[in-house]
Order: sequence, then structure tokens, then C-alpha cells
Amino acid sequence: MAVPTSTHESLIGDEAMSNEQFGSKLPWAEPSWYTGRPSPYYKDSHRQLRKAVRKWVEDNVIGRSEEWEAAGEVPKAVYLKCAEDGLLLPIATGRKIPAEWAGKYPIVGGIKPEEWDGFHDFVLWDELYRGGAISSIFVGLTVGAPPIRQFASPTLQSKILPEILSGQKRISLAITEPNAGSDVRNLTTTAEKTPDGKHYIVNGEKKWITNGMFSDYFSTAVRTGAPGSGAAGLSFLLIDRHLPRIKCRKIEIGAGKLSSTTYITFEDVKVPVEMLIGEEGGGFKFIMSNFNHERLWIAFQALRGARICLEDAFGWVQKREVFGGKLIEQPVVRHKLGLCGKKVDALQAWVEQIVYELDHLSEKDGNRLLGGTTALLKVEAGMVAKYVADECVKIMGGLGLTKSGQGSRIEAISRSVIALIVPGGSEDVMIDLGVREALKLSRQREGGGRSSRL
Repeated sequence: MAVPTSTHESLIGDEAMSNEQFGSKLPWAEPSWYTGRPSPYYKDSHRQLRKAVRKWVEDNVIGRSEEWEAAGEVPKAVYLKCAEDGLLLPIATGRKIPAEWAGKYPIVGGIKPEEWDGFHDFVLWDELYRGGAISSIFVGLTVGAPPIRQFASPTLQSKILPEILSGQKRISLAITEPNAGSDVRNLTTTAEKTPDGKHYIVNGEKKWITNGMFSDYFSTAVRTGAPGSGAAGLSFLLIDRHLPRIKCRKIEIGAGKLSSTTYITFEDVKVPVEMLIGEEGGGFKFIMSNFNHERLWIAFQALRGARICLEDAFGWVQKREVFGGKLIEQPVVRHKLGLCGKKVDALQAWVEQIVYELDHLSEKDGNRLLGGTTALLKVEAGMVAKYVADECVKIMGGLGLTKSGQGSRIEAISRSVIALIVPGGSEDVMIDLGVREALKLSRQREGGGRSSRL
């Protein structure tokens, strides 16, 4: 999502590694730990990363978003610079950076791989989203690389990951189909083995694939089982986009123009069996393991989007003259801002709680215990971002509908917030999932580990 440059002065000091004020001084524009208040979650390395990423965004992104959106793409040279400056490795790995990658690829801010945790991941995305446009080009990497990193054979990893982490090649995740979104158990794209067992023949369609047009590889969910085999019949293939009989066309959407949303058609595409990720029939497990971080990452962005809206709204109401005084002097305006602020603070606390829990659980237990919770968090984050954006548009008046000037960032976020609500699972499905998972865990506790499927 492209967010134009801030129109008021950026209040970034020459910060030391301390709890001193960092960033904007306007209410709710920054998390409370940026204001010098204590937090149990953040250390010097998090402050170091915060400063480095904010500077990177200021130096490389702010002021260029409009140019990129007009061109319809972020230049490849910018993506290569992301690799050189240490953004791609942590974006591809999330909350843990494998020790074996230490020293092979740079990490932004000079953070040591063994120090990297879920709060570094949170800080990275929180700060990147201030640049708006730049965040959309990382979606494919964020969701497409984890299946390879976690489940692919060492041979496949050693071939693909260096290309991806160096920025020379791009990747995206291809799960959604024209007739299967949140209902991933019923995907219909097929992959049938040839009689000699050396290839899969892939047929089907994938739709709304983010970053697809500029990707070289697709981490693709396919059906290797019989029709009607459900979750047990799903597998993952890494498909080279440049193979014959693959067609890609860009889907024009109202939000996230730089995300290169794509419709992909596979027509008798011959894929070597060596490109199988993990084992046959393990695809559903791989899909589910990816969702926790995807939904958490959506919440990171929604939270910063809400803060940007409040930052610009507070900047406006303190100088706008109405009825013989400042707009902030109107009780109804303060009431609107207060309701927005409390929602943002509550969302921040919930995000931090889940990040902390995931950091202290194994991958398996995190998926088992927090799958429903992250689904509900993703829903709440989208609702908060939309509520705050809508209220700030009302406060700004006509400026909130204008793509330039003091309301431009609010206008962009209010228009594009739907791109944080629809992906990652529809609200109704996510809410139902949250309740079903909560009931399942409750019954396991009551029955000593036994559960029944809802």
C-alpha cells in the first residue's frame, strides 16, 4: 500500500541507545516505549534496529512512493539495495534467523542472528510500513520463503535460498484459487506424476497472488491426492515461473498497486519431482504453519497504519481554526481521537502479548496453541485500522479525501486498508476459527488431551 510522505516535520532525534524519546511527539503516533516509558519486551538491540530501519526508510523511501506508484513498480535496483542493506534475510525468516546463516547475509542494524527475536520482527515491519509503498514488494518473500526454509530438502534450499536472499530472484506464495480462498482444503490445482516418476504435471489456476508478476518462483499448493481427498491430498511444489505453459497476467486492484497481484494459469506444466517441498500429502500442514506469522505480520502493518492516521490528524486539529478556536478544542473531536487512541493502545498490547508467547513456544506449540488467537488478532487489527482511518478522514474533512497535501497519508490508508482486511483469511472465517480453536483447547484441557472436531 502506497502511503505518501508525511507533510509535517519529522521529529527524529539523534538518539542514543536509551529509553529517550524517539520519533514523533504527537499522541499515539508512536508506541509507548518510543516515548521513554518502560517496557519488558525491548532491549538495546531493538532500539538499534528501530533507529536503523527508520533511517533506511527516510533515506530510501520517503518522497519516492508517489513516483513508484505512478510507474506501477518499485525499481529492481531498490530491491537489490534491500538485500545489500540487510532487509531480505530477516523478512524471509520472521522471528528467528537460523544460526547457519550467520555471516552469510547482512542483517539491517547489525543485529546478531542469535539476538533476533519476534520483537525485532515487529520493529522491522512497524518501521518499514511508515514507507508504505516499499512494504508491498516484500509480501511474496514473507509468505513464499518460509515453506522452503522450513520444509524443503537441503538440496533445494541450497539452490534456491541464496538466489532469493541475495535479491537476484523473487518468490511468492500461490495458494488461493478462483473458487478456493479461505477454504484451502478444497484446492483443485492438480499435480499428477508422470509414469516414469520424474515429473509432476500441473494443471489449474491461482488468483490474487501477491507479487506474482515479478516473481521467479511460486511456492504452490497443489493436489497430489485424488479428487475429494481434502487436506490429506495437498502438497507443495516450488514451480519455476519461467517453465513453458505458465501464463501470468496482472490483476488491477483498487489498493496496493505496487503489489503486482497476479492471475496464474498452469496448463500441463512439467515440474521435476525434486521441486517437491517436504513430503507428499504434507501441504496442508505447511499452509497452516505459515498462517500464524502472516496474520501477525498483517496486524503489525495495520497497527502502524492506524498510528500514521492519528499522527496526521493530531497535527491538523492543533492548527485548524474553526468557530473561533482550534479544532482540538471541540469536545466531540477529542472524543473521536480518544476512542481511536484507546483502540490502538489495546491492539499494541495484544500484539506484544502474542509476539512474546510465540517467542517462548516451540514452532509446533505456537501453531497448536495460538492459531485461533492470531486469527482473531488479524481480524481485530483490520477493524481497528479501518475504524481509525475512517474517523480521521471525518476529522480532516475534505483534506482526508485528497491524494496530496496534509491529508494524503490518511486518504491513502483509508483507501487501502481493505488490503489488510481481506488477505490472510476473511473476517467471518477467522472469527469462527478463533472460537473453534478456543473450544478445542478447552476440551483438551478438560479431557486430558482429547478433543473432538467441530
